[in-house]
Amino acid sequence: MREMGEREKMKNFSRRGFLKTAAASAAVVAAAGTLAGCGGNPGSNSSEETKEEAFMSEGKGQHLVCAVTGKLIKIAPAILADQLGYFKEEGCDVEFQTVALADAMASMSVNKLDIDLFGVVPACSYVSQGTEIFVFGGTILNGSEMISTTKFDRELKTAEDFRGLKIDCSREESGQIFLKAYLQNNGLELGKDVEFEYVDNPTTALEGLRSGQCDLFITNNAMGYSYSTSMDDIKVAGIPADITGNYPCCRQNCSEEAYHKKFLSLVDFEVALIRGYDYYLNNKEDVIKRLVEYSAQPADYVEAAMYGTDTYRNVMDLSPDPHTKKVVAYYQAMMDIGEIEQSDYDMADYAVPYVYKKALDILIEREPGNATYKKLLEDYPTYN
Repeated sequence: MREMGEREKMKNFSRRGFLKTAAASAAVVAAAGTLAGCGGNPGSNSSEETKEEAFMSEGKGQHLVCAVTGKLIKIAPAILADQLGYFKEEGCDVEFQTVALADAMASMSVNKLDIDLFGVVPACSYVSQGTEIFVFGGTILNGSEMISTTKFDRELKTAEDFRGLKIDCSREESGQIFLKAYLQNNGLELGKDVEFEYVDNPTTALEGLRSGQCDLFITNNAMGYSYSTSMDDIKVAGIPADITGNYPCCRQNCSEEAYHKKFLSLVDFEVALIRGYDYYLNNKEDVIKRLVEYSAQPADYVEAAMYGTDTYRNVMDLSPDPHTKKVVAYYQAMMDIGEIEQSDYDMADYAVPYVYKKALDILIEREPGNATYKKLLEDYPTYN
């Protein structure tokens, strides 16, 4: 399964090439200057309603450019919304472009890209350096699993169970951040009691598992290493979320300009995406067929990764909810373990639920009996 390494155009999305307009060094562009006038942004992670600001009733009908990566099926609600014509029905003029993660964040930081559906780690990193990136919706909650060889026989339930282990992970894998913070907060010294090492590619980690150089490899559930029938010596040893509790993975991120000048267009985008999420929940057979055609992955893999089976647990939650409280907690976790420097910039100003809430209100008014929308509305004050 080499989903994450693919850079092909999305089959049903726009084919226009992406002009890389920003260098990676844009990560720290105008750190102080970019925040001028930002203090009034509604970023409080409270379920209480706040007074709507003027820009929240503007920006209808604007062109949006949204970055995606390869053929990743974990953005299923967006894929389905596009295939089923929901974006067009909502009047959302969105163009999807295949972009590398680093290029997307750099471009958003200078307002050359509107949206990406990528990870929470880069968004928090940019905000910590003073660059305005807004997290306005969810893509995936959780999603990581810890794999080992079948010879590994330790039960992983508490921090103490990790003592003495060597763990490989990729820097972008969101589960490893929350796990590190959990272990540190529960008495283990990182680098001494438990060791983590970043690897450049999964092949290195798999070789490390098999040679005994590492005990665990934290990877994404959607990669399917533990599901693959060609890896009978690999198993799921544990799930980070079972130990740490829920944490944000990929988010819906947007630029400062998109948030303040295209707000109602973002709402239209979110309405369509939530409709795609509803379709994903209620049309399993057709969704599997569509995602197989889209990704060229086998049907059994798509079912396992997106829904789970009797023998394989899918730990990804595709909820569009922004989970702003968890994003703020994640930002703090990154600072606690030294993944980003201590920062005066408050993630609560950039993890914003207002696009999502407005979209959800539209759908509830339109379809008051829809069970998916009712459940999302019920959960909203708990998570935001």
